[in-house]
Amino acid sequence: MTHDLVISNGTVVTPEHGTFEADVAADGETISAIAAPGTLSGETEIDATGKHVLPGAIDPHTHHGIYRGLEADAESESKSDLVGGVTTIGNYFRRAGAYEEIMPGYFDEAEPNYYHDYFFSLGLLSMEHVEEIPAIIEEFGITTFKWYMNYKDAAREKFGVDCDMHDDFGDAFIRKLAEQDVPTTLGYHSENVEITNALAGGNVYVTSESDDTDADADADEGYEVMVEEFPGYAETQSMVAGAALAKVHGYDDRFYAVHISAGGTADELAALHDAGYRAWGETCIHYLALTTEECDERMKVNPPVRSKADQETLWERLADGTISTIGTDHCANLAENKFGEGIRDSLLGFPSTPVMLPLILSEGVNEGRISLERAVEVTSTNAAKAFNCYPKKGTVRVGSDADLVVVDLDETKTVTPELLHSVSGYSPYEGRDVTGWPTQTVVKGELAYDDGEIVGTKGHGTHIDRPV
Repeated sequence: MTHDLVISNGTVVTPEHGTFEADVAADGETISAIAAPGTLSGETEIDATGKHVLPGAIDPHTHHGIYRGLEADAESESKSDLVGGVTTIGNYFRRAGAYEEIMPGYFDEAEPNYYHDYFFSLGLLSMEHVEEIPAIIEEFGITTFKWYMNYKDAAREKFGVDCDMHDDFGDAFIRKLAEQDVPTTLGYHSENVEITNALAGGNVYVTSESDDTDADADADEGYEVMVEEFPGYAETQSMVAGAALAKVHGYDDRFYAVHISAGGTADELAALHDAGYRAWGETCIHYLALTTEECDERMKVNPPVRSKADQETLWERLADGTISTIGTDHCANLAENKFGEGIRDSLLGFPSTPVMLPLILSEGVNEGRISLERAVEVTSTNAAKAFNCYPKKGTVRVGSDADLVVVDLDETKTVTPELLHSVSGYSPYEGRDVTGWPTQTVVKGELAYDDGEIVGTKGHGTHIDRPV
């Protein structure tokens, strides 16, 4: 029998079954066979001798459409993702107004343009949004949501909603999610804004939806002001409080703390696990690969990149299972718009999805911090489980989507925008030597990236309706 596609003679890596040599075949969009090396044949064949075959990476935390519109980002960013072996992304999206009216148009922008699959996670901003949850699940197959603690007391002005997003809102939000008959997940932005706003002293940081700047901002200020005004303990306190609210409603197993940046937050999450909580924790690749001292306007993000000690703790908590997933908080802002006169009037966010897996392989696996099986778990399998896509995504097994990446753990490349096929024109990792890169990326049975060349098809990706 000849299959549509075969990856032959590779070393397959899955958290469920460990590491083993095999051929992997795909017919149509799914994995159809896994067999002894050299026993399968296909119309398209990829020789993975000396390389590893992983389930396609999943970036559960992106913000496509926030700066340039979704239609543009869907095309350029999903194409760039293929370079880094990413075959699925989760897009956090938030708007005022009824999602039942907003989402059809948003799907129309997304569907023709994605090179790989995607799913939406919706930020809820009002009590009206909370009441929409059952309809959102039923009509759009969206089961993952977000509570933005950084919008507390700012939502009225920022979004024009009739809600301050206090704990009464969060309480109703969690209770409504817990009532649903299907698995849901709550992404939680941990931030105590009463602390951060006081420390900022009225200074304004430009975001995607505001061009306001503080007239007294000092253009000579360095990255350290971000760390001073968004301290780790303000994140830690908020995460613990949010998890506690989820637990009293029996929802702690679906509470997902996004972009954990501080070592103290990771340690408190470990303490919660010891106390019986089942909360999920996500960190981002920039917190594992960068430290405050090497950051400038390119790396401006909230929460900010922190110290070497924080970084080391995050790696330890990633290895011991406390932190379950890796995201990127990816934003495709353009270089000509990103940089202002100083840190305060430079834009928040930066592109990084295509370097997520390579940096985990380089800084994690090749540096001995985590095993290859653990790398697969935190870049693919756990995200699929947390966002209700497993086992359609996140594994190498017969019947799962044929999202596969062939990696060479020994290949070293220097990061450039050109390497990443980046529309942004810059990378916070530009000039960095990274060891461990995909050589081929397969999306639902289609060879989409082949040794430096994008060969996939725009529109091959689609929304993942959940639960799967």
